[in-house]
Amino acid sequence: MRLPARAVAGNRLWTHDGAVWAVWRVELPSYPFLSDDAKLALHGRVRAALTTLPRHAQLIGVHRRVGARELGEALSGGVRPDRLPRWRDSAGPDARALLARGPVERRVYIAARIVDPHGRTLVESAMALVGDVLGVEGPGPSRIDDRTSRRRAEELGARMARTIGVRPAHSAEMRWLHQRAFLRGVADPTPPAAGHPTADQVPRPLAGSLGDAVLHEGGTAHDPGRGRHRRYLRIDNEQGTSFQTTLVVSEMPPAFAYPGGGEWFAVADLAPFPVDWVARLDAVPNAAAQTRARRQQRQLTAQVAEYDGEPTGPPDTLADALHGIRDEQSALAASPGDPELEVTIGFTVWGEDVGQVDARASQLGDLLEPWGYAVHRPTGGQLPLFAAGLPGVPAPAVCRDYVQFMLPRDLAAGAPFAGASVGDPQGIPMGVSIAGALPEAVLLDPAHGPATNRSGSLGVFGALGSGKSYFVKRMVLGTVARGGRVVTLDRTTAGEYVRLSDAVDGTAAVVELDPSAPVGMDPLRVFGGEDRVRVALGFLSILTRTTPTDVDGAVLAAAVRAVAARDGRLVDVLDQLGDSAEPEARVLRRKLQAYRDHPLSQLVLADRPPLALDADLICFHAPGLALPDRDAMRLEHLAKQLLPEQVFGQALLYLVAAVSRTLVFADDRFGAVLVDEAWALTASPQGRQLLLDTIRDGRKHNAAVWVLSQHPTDLGEDALRDLLGMRALFRQSRGAAAAALEFMGLPATDSMVELVTGELGTGQCLLRDVADRVGLVQVLPPADPAIRAALDTTPMARDADPTPDASSPPERLAAATTDPPVLR
Repeated sequence: MRLPARAVAGNRLWTHDGAVWAVWRVELPSYPFLSDDAKLALHGRVRAALTTLPRHAQLIGVHRRVGARELGEALSGGVRPDRLPRWRDSAGPDARALLARGPVERRVYIAARIVDPHGRTLVESAMALVGDVLGVEGPGPSRIDDRTSRRRAEELGARMARTIGVRPAHSAEMRWLHQRAFLRGVADPTPPAAGHPTADQVPRPLAGSLGDAVLHEGGTAHDPGRGRHRRYLRIDNEQGTSFQTTLVVSEMPPAFAYPGGGEWFAVADLAPFPVDWVARLDAVPNAAAQTRARRQQRQLTAQVAEYDGEPTGPPDTLADALHGIRDEQSALAASPGDPELEVTIGFTVWGEDVGQVDARASQLGDLLEPWGYAVHRPTGGQLPLFAAGLPGVPAPAVCRDYVQFMLPRDLAAGAPFAGASVGDPQGIPMGVSIAGALPEAVLLDPAHGPATNRSGSLGVFGALGSGKSYFVKRMVLGTVARGGRVVTLDRTTAGEYVRLSDAVDGTAAVVELDPSAPVGMDPLRVFGGEDRVRVALGFLSILTRTTPTDVDGAVLAAAVRAVAARDGRLVDVLDQLGDSAEPEARVLRRKLQAYRDHPLSQLVLADRPPLALDADLICFHAPGLALPDRDAMRLEHLAKQLLPEQVFGQALLYLVAAVSRTLVFADDRFGAVLVDEAWALTASPQGRQLLLDTIRDGRKHNAAVWVLSQHPTDLGEDALRDLLGMRALFRQSRGAAAAALEFMGLPATDSMVELVTGELGTGQCLLRDVADRVGLVQVLPPADPAIRAALDTTPMARDADPTPDASSPPERLAAATTDPPVLR
């Protein structure tokens, strides 16, 4: 079948009717969890973008399955070349498990007619058609039309980019849009990779063919389940037979609220099957629209007079129509730059046979009906409506029968540029987005934040047993397998991160923090430069409970600097204080001397070789390390009653965090410091400042901090929370829900509180990615049973399958596929 265009250049398309169209792909925000204020702001931007479009335009929504090859390429993006073969082997089983969920993707395109047919283009189009018949190449677009259309496309793209994110499509992408329409329900071809926006700007024939295809309006007599009305389209092609139908919006409510008024484009994503849609726009200038509105008002007013003799008066529908006309007149007068839009909206569904197509069409109508939207399947109009959904194809006559008169604000209220995607364009296969009825793949690249000049730090919060540890352990395994480094402290007696070290696809080192450890952590020997003094002073300040502004703090700082100047060890600080005549020095020495008998004090005071590690996963294991609880650190009178071992544990935790920072900053590969139960570190001013400095410096060192705790308020001040580039919120208690939602930047409405307290299952979370998109994510377990066992922290279930509750409503899951992903 011949392609419905004669030439293409970049994102411009020369059609057979002599017009030139340009196509852009829209960047979709994650819509379901936007606040009302954010939705209103998005509405304003979309409305502004719609007013910039020329007279004829299309909005095209595509719902497609993600293929094995493109998923494999996305998983492999950003991996260190020396780690790529091992990452392919490691990620392959998880990728196939993710692919079995049938992930989909929503894409939206804008097509606009930038050059109307005129004499020269009409002649060129006619000659091109004759050339096709004779088997010779017809004339291409003239240089004048090429320059004119290119300038207009650039100008229109720049105007739209001021309000919404768009990028020009490319020739292979536009060919793909046409091709996949003929293959709905048969195959889902992989879209080509995005090309450079300035590439391929020379007009050339749109090479290739869509293959042999025969289109049957109403199908054939041999179609099982063929009804009397035959409101579907059958397409026979080389790859099989496609059955599809288009439903056109025939009625809309006279008025609707926004947000929450049944955004009809977003409602399509609630169907448990893919739905494509198109909105064809014909703009009427503001002045002409006002003239037409005044004429309609006069006609309606005259009709009111016809009911003067009726006891019941004019019908309510007439009064509603008058009210609508007056509202439109007011809106047009208030915004002279807004045109009136004549819009035809169509939804396309497909299936394996006629019965499935009819069932899906009925189900989609049922989704729209409660909001006051009625849809119709025109008999005999399926073929022209199919063509109407292709970019650049002139509007068929059937579209005029279903025109809806709207203003840009009305069309924007339909949420045409709404998505549900969350995560990074490449990375670890973490799970699926379940905000819509069909799952979307969620990939997380730990290095994506620093690579895009954003913070890569992560905050994970959730109640006990909600799945937060499972989530972060998957991040650890993926980061190491992709060539990164992770450093953490494991305080559990069971050694949950120690067990994880046996499962990583890379090198691992477990440092047992006990008196017999063969290495030392003396900060004056482990660190260099000014860091030696800073870390040593922070460690000793926690032990002595001093602050930099009091006299004790000044004396301690002087002693540390004196010892560091002569390349001494931390134990020498005690002698330096003992030699001082100041009374504060003697008090400080007695405080420090009390810790010399602590079992772990030899880690920092004994003369041992300094710690030096280069493993991919470094786990400091300190089982049973005594730490104060959160209340003791918040309340001054309880802080004064801390036991010596609790104070020493807090100081050692600070020291481990400082060493971890140095290890992940050591080279240019991505590194992460994992701080579990973050409240224990943020409880001290020194620990909180260390975290702040590490997060702030992480971007330029290609590093990040991952903090875990039960509640976001455990981080303390807002400065620390605001620096987190990515946030994950698991199930919360009802008392903590409002603060947790505020941390996520979400409104604490009744429905959102109910979501985070009662509806989130184990392994489900709200995720805010580095692009500030928020989605609902189901974390998927690793495909390898041994790795699943290493991730589990449930004591009674380690011998069983420790998979988080990955169940989703049946309608959210798609049919499994056996097509394996190709990792490239």
